[in-house]
Amino acid sequence: MRWTEQTLSQLNSQGGFRLRGESMTRIEVFSDAAFAFAVTMLVISLSSMPQNYDELLTAIFRIPSFAASFAVMMLIWITHRRWSQRFGLDDGVSTFLTLVLIFVVLIYVYPLKLLMDMMFYSFSQRLFPANFIVSSTAEVAVLVAIFSVGLLLIALVQLGLYLRASSKGDELCLNQLEKLLIRKESLIWIAQIVLSLLVTITALSFMSSYGFLAGIFYSLTPLLVFLLTMQTRKEIRINLSKSNGENEEA
Repeated sequence: MRWTEQTLSQLNSQGGFRLRGESMTRIEVFSDAAFAFAVTMLVISLSSMPQNYDELLTAIFRIPSFAASFAVMMLIWITHRRWSQRFGLDDGVSTFLTLVLIFVVLIYVYPLKLLMDMMFYSFSQRLFPANFIVSSTAEVAVLVAIFSVGLLLIALVQLGLYLRASSKGDELCLNQLEKLLIRKESLIWIAQIVLSLLVTITALSFMSSYGFLAGIFYSLTPLLVFLLTMQTRKEIRINLSKSNGENEEA
């Protein structure tokens, strides 16, 4: 669908974007079902129904790692849902990228849960249980690298989706604000790609020593998002000032 300013003026807005995709497409319905299935896989991984008091306590102590895994999965789902609402694209490239995202998520769900189990197991001094047992820090480093590769692929797909939306600028009738926001989102995903690469390379390069600590680099993500957001706001103010100046001259 080729949008016009007249049709776009009738849409709801959120975060600076006109919401072109509030009506769900079949690929969105399929992606929602796939994410629901991924969450079901997380629940199944918790183990069977407790049969006694000790098993009940063990199940309760598994909740934090499940909650952390669930939060990551929902964050991935929300970012894709937000993209779908903003642009409503249903072309071949967008569908392919969405299917790749679903494929990666369904594979990524178990490494994610295992890493969360190990993280809570280690930080709690073995208070929280973990079924997945490692015999060395090198094995933990490999698990961190596997997790980072999954996150890298997800970030690449998300970047591809925003680049696809940018290439459809005329069809979507993107305004200057939306173009700036797309640029910000793209830079955030590029930063995530770089961080994932850094973590993967560090984890494998120092596998026999401190590679298992490579995931600490992910703590830089909030800072990078904040800096990129501030830079985008600055560019928006500059563009608004220029637009106001041109209007006054006219």
